[in-house]
Amino acid sequence: MIPSLAPLFTGPLAAFEEKLQLRSHPRTDLQAAVFFQHETFSAFVDDLLARYKTDERLALVSLWSKWYFSTFLAPVMAANLLQQRDLPLALADVGLKLGDDARPQALHLRDDGQILLQCTAFERFHTLVECHLEPVIEILASVSRASPRLFWSNAANTFEFVTTRIELHPLADAFSTLPAREILTARLRPEGRRNPLFAPVRYQDIGEDEPQRLRRICCIRYRLPGVGYCSSCPLDESKRQDQHG
Repeated sequence: MIPSLAPLFTGPLAAFEEKLQLRSHPRTDLQAAVFFQHETFSAFVDDLLARYKTDERLALVSLWSKWYFSTFLAPVMAANLLQQRDLPLALADVGLKLGDDARPQALHLRDDGQILLQCTAFERFHTLVECHLEPVIEILASVSRASPRLFWSNAANTFEFVTTRIELHPLADAFSTLPAREILTARLRPEGRRNPLFAPVRYQDIGEDEPQRLRRICCIRYRLPGVGYCSSCPLDESKRQDQHG
């Protein structure tokens, strides 16, 4: 755990205290800038396919990306929104720790970042979005031969879910997650480019106390044997039956 981030790991974020660590010397992690190069990551995916005994390359890379984003987005966003702290997430500054099952376990950071000065929502998430997510998703899409929209949807789905969790944090107030909500509701970035984190989910009234949360783009993890549909899958029951049939 990074000591300055310790106050974050309570309530809905209690399980994330080991997901961000300071880089050790000598290094014991994988350099993200090397791991997320086409040749290196492609070889990793080849090994992953053999490990999981499947030829569903796209579905497996999609599932792995969900594991990856879920590893670090919660503590990174909490540091940003609750501590006004911008963590060093450029690939050159990051190491990756994998488990024996090849699932991401933690990110190792150069340092504990710097305090954010007054800035817009897109400026405060610049390091996360443009220095980390963009280059990672470029490689995920290239290696899997899929549209980047799939992986942006996976990242945005986690971004939206984490926002709802941070709203429940003891350190949060009514304004804490407003920058994240602004990102999620903006179709375009300030310079006019499409915002890939825009509206990744919708909430559908199903006549119960809580609306049903549905992704706008399916992550296609169901193509993997024994994995099934995620709880936010947008495919309706008839389509699921057709695809199983």
